[in-house]
Amino acid sequence: MFINPSIFRAYDIRGIYPSDLNEETAHEIGRAFAVYLKENNIASSKMVVGHDSRASSPILKESFIEGAVSEGINILDIGLATVDMVYFASGHFNLPAVMITASHNSNEWNGFKLMKSAVDFFPAKDLEIIINEEKSGVSREKGKIIVEDIKDEYVKHVLGAVDMEKIRPMKIAVDMKSDAVGKIFKSVLEKLPVEINAENYAFGCAFDSDGDRINFTDERGVAINPSIIGALMAKYFLKKNHNGKIIYSATTGKIVSDTIAACGGEGIRERAGHSFIERRLKEVGGLFGIEASGHYYFKKNFYADSGIISFLTMLDILSNENKNLSVLTSEFNKYISIPEMNFPVDNPEEVIKKVAKNFEGYDIDWLDGLTVKTPDFWLNLRSSNTEPLLRLNIEATNEMVLNRVKDNLVNLIKNK
Repeated sequence: MFINPSIFRAYDIRGIYPSDLNEETAHEIGRAFAVYLKENNIASSKMVVGHDSRASSPILKESFIEGAVSEGINILDIGLATVDMVYFASGHFNLPAVMITASHNSNEWNGFKLMKSAVDFFPAKDLEIIINEEKSGVSREKGKIIVEDIKDEYVKHVLGAVDMEKIRPMKIAVDMKSDAVGKIFKSVLEKLPVEINAENYAFGCAFDSDGDRINFTDERGVAINPSIIGALMAKYFLKKNHNGKIIYSATTGKIVSDTIAACGGEGIRERAGHSFIERRLKEVGGLFGIEASGHYYFKKNFYADSGIISFLTMLDILSNENKNLSVLTSEFNKYISIPEMNFPVDNPEEVIKKVAKNFEGYDIDWLDGLTVKTPDFWLNLRSSNTEPLLRLNIEATNEMVLNRVKDNLVNLIKNK
């Protein structure tokens, strides 16, 4: 059968429902993943499956499972879940796993995050080959479906990431984007001396729809740049583990590398994207990983990202400091940046190459798209891993430089 090749992304499968992804497509993806696991002798004949709260997710999950069991793979169905619950199940049970989600994409999108045992991601294009070649494991017996609630085990796991005895009573403000996050977050809160309050809170936080990303505000309601949160958490982890390694994405603010160096750690720059950060963190045995989009990765979480563990880490930081969050983050307000800008273009790589010609003679690298560095500013222009867009990030030492560089770059991109 024909499947739109554009759905097979750098580290997951993602497309519009039902034009790119539908029941038939999901069935073939499930079947192909089962064949892949069998061909590569991955761990066992069982797979974890969870889904987010999108209307299309239960539909796609059912078809995916039908495809997988047709090839003799048994399914551990954990139902409605956050993506970090699926990561936990993969690591805890040492099983391959899939999460049906399109993360931050709008509701018409959906997709699959697939991993081998112990949260080991692999290129989704491997499945495209199996589907196109119509490979089959020719299983004589269908797999079985086991429905299991892992909530209690997951809650115990995330609470183990911090010292629960040191968490002090605190008021917080929370924005939960989905039923999946709300359901599990309430179970976590029941174990904490924390009260949700719309006023007089220590900090605010907002989760994305599948729970792996989180953004913070301080006690005044002022949004905090994720790079500054990353720097604050890097300092926290390096106080406990001197000389540790921390991975950060190529689009993360310079304050992160400054802080890692000042705290005696080793910073390692990597491409943006959960599979790249998680894999590198695991390779080097790092403490912590940071993305500028609000994803934070933890050694104690099988090196994967988790919005809830990020929330708990913030509780731990504030419980150990006799300062407001605005005061704690003020020491990191050294640079200014633009919110990430997105540009729909027909040929992203060609546009990037043409823009790069305007920076010949500058300090340039191509780790993740185009990065240009100067004493006064840096910029990164790259293709999105998840959407048909160019993404632009700029950071500078002052507002005048920032605006000048932004105006020049926008003109260059729009005129290409």
